[in-house]
Parts: sequence; C-alpha cells; structure tokens
Amino acid sequence: MVISYIISEQEVPVKNILCAFAEPEPGILEELFVYGREHGWQLELCGRRLPPGWTGDGVLTDYLSSGELRGIRNFDRTPVVSRELHPENNVRTVAGDTGAIASMIAEYFIGKGFTRFAAVDAREWPGGSSGFLPDPVKALGIVLAGHGLPFDVCYWKPDLESDELADYGMVMRKLRAFFRRLPKPVALLVPNSRYLAVTYRVLASLRIKVPEEVAILCNTDNSFITENASVPTTRINGELHEVGRKMAELLDRMLRGEAVPPEPVYVAPAAIVPRRSTDVLAVPDVKLATAVSFLLSSYMNFISVADAARAAGISGSMLNRKFRQHLGRPPLRFLLELRMNRIRDLLDGTDLPLPEIAMQTGYGSGMALSLAFKRETGMTPGAYRLSRRMNRPDAGT
Repeated sequence: MVISYIISEQEVPVKNILCAFAEPEPGILEELFVYGREHGWQLELCGRRLPPGWTGDGVLTDYLSSGELRGIRNFDRTPVVSRELHPENNVRTVAGDTGAIASMIAEYFIGKGFTRFAAVDAREWPGGSSGFLPDPVKALGIVLAGHGLPFDVCYWKPDLESDELADYGMVMRKLRAFFRRLPKPVALLVPNSRYLAVTYRVLASLRIKVPEEVAILCNTDNSFITENASVPTTRINGELHEVGRKMAELLDRMLRGEAVPPEPVYVAPAAIVPRRSTDVLAVPDVKLATAVSFLLSSYMNFISVADAARAAGISGSMLNRKFRQHLGRPPLRFLLELRMNRIRDLLDGTDLPLPEIAMQTGYGSGMALSLAFKRETGMTPGAYRLSRRMNRPDAGT
C-alpha cells in the first residue's frame, strides 16, 4: 500500500518582501524574483511611492532615502538591503565597486591611446566617506589623477535633488557649451544610461563625430539601451545581475536572524563589451596604430605579437618600444588583456564550453585557456563562471 502525503503550499511560510526601486534595472529584478521564487518570497514591486502603511518581512531598494522608507510600518525593525543607504541598525548595503569600474574604464581607453578624458552627469553624488566608495565619475577622476591624465566633468545641476529631473533645455545648453570647448579626441564616460540619448542628441547637433572625436562608454549593464542607441555603445557587463543576487542573499541572511557585518558588499563588473562608440585609436604613431588595429581585429585568432609587428612593417623590439612609450605596456600584455576581457564576457554571459571559448579567443585548447586564465585571475574559468552566474535566470539553458 502506498500512502501519499500532500502538503499544501499554504503550509509553507511566505516572506513578504517589498521591492522599492526608483530606477528598476531588469538585471537586478530578474535575480531578485528568481531568488524569491526559490526561497518562498512574495515580492511586491513599487517605485518611490510606497504603499501607505505597508508591512512585511523585508525591503529591497535602490536609491530611496531612509526618510522615504519611513512610510513602512515598523521600519526600524524591518530588514532592509539598499544600493545606497549607509549600513546601520536594520540596513545593509550592496553596491557596485566603482573603484574596479573606474580602473577598468581607464585601462581600456589608455590601451587605445587616449590621454584626455571627460564625463557628464547631473551632479556629484554622495560617496567616498563612511566606508562608501565614490560615485563612478569621481572614482574615474581619482584613477586618472594617479596616471597624471586630465579629466573634465560637466555637472549640469550640482544642487539636483535625488527625486528631481533637471530642465531638458538647460541640460542641452550646458552639454553644448561643454562639448564645444572640450579638447578632442576625448574618451567620455556616461555614468547612467538615462543620459545616453541626450548626450548623442547634443553631439549630433554640434556635428561632433562618434567615435572619431568623442569615444563613448556607458556605465550600464542594459544592453537593450546601448545596442539601440544612435551609435551602438560600449558598456560595462556583468555587474547588475551580481548586485541583484548579492542583495537577495544578504536579505535572506538577515531574515534568518544572522549577524550580518555592517560593511558594504561591493560587486565588481565582469568585462567591457566593445561596440562602435569606442572603435577608434588615439595614437599619433602610424606604425603603432597599424599594430594596435591588427591586434584589436585579430586577437580572437591564433596570432602573436610577431604577427602584429609584421603587419606594421617593423621589428618586434621596435613595436615593444612604441607600445611602452605610447600605451604604457608591452604588446604581449595588451594582447593578453584583450583576450581576458573577452573570456570574462563569454564566461559571464554565455554557457559556451571552454573549448569553444578558446577557439573564439585565440587559444588552442580549453586547457591552454584555463591555465592562462588562472595565471591572470587566480581562479579557474569554471570557478569564475560559478561565482558570477550562480542563480542567473538563464544559467543551464
């Protein structure tokens, strides 16, 4: 005789979680809802306007202030995980590692020969104290100062409130004046995908060419916006999914009563995804430009630095001197960075097996790739993929 035990779903405790996001990011929300489904959470999504008198087990939020969250009943006793609030009492924080982002951006553009940088933003945002990292623009300025490189920033409304939108005409006027006087060629950081359209609109009105005069990188994981911009735009990859997963994991620990350390949890990006907005070189040496162009277009094939020297019509030693003089690194390092960036992107965003990734990045086998990757990162490709893609909605498909 077989006895079946049927357990109603109603008998499983449900945690009611409020997702209060001023700027909902698909990558973050995907992670939160998948984690919630797997752990018995009921997630309720809202913007800055909270349901009056809401009460529940926990709160996930991005940029809402503690004052805005005070509308939650028993707020001081409700676990909260934020992307911005300073950790204290019932609040913990998961944020992007702006230092790692800034270093990645600087190395990417310096590797293309850029010596002048710029950024546009509404204002300088809080950060850089009380254990918090600075915002991406300020972080990039710190990194570039270490290289002795100039960095121009346009803040179009320094006193902008967090829930305020600046007048569009004023934004365009400020950007026009900024781009007119900006020395070119220049590498430009757009720190928020919301500012990408107005940036391109102003550049087009001034007949400034992208990427020949202004090469643009957007600090976003949202490929839909960057791929469909007026110029397909280079972006940061792999940060937001990881932020969402870390937020869910941290809240889960708080819900289970764990003693969670107050230090913010920082998430580094996986890679830069190059697109046409940065498909340019800013080096004055024609031979070097030829070699760099060869490496950029051929690094995924079985090529070497000697092949780049032949393409440029110079000796390997001469190429090495030119690289060190203008780009601050030897050509072999430049080639390795190109390959590692692409490998991280493929590990983070696809389920391709190592032999296939090796074929797409200039390595003869999965073993050769694995050895090179571990030397560079200290992790095997499999461990890296697992750390970046755990609980990813598309993992294993």
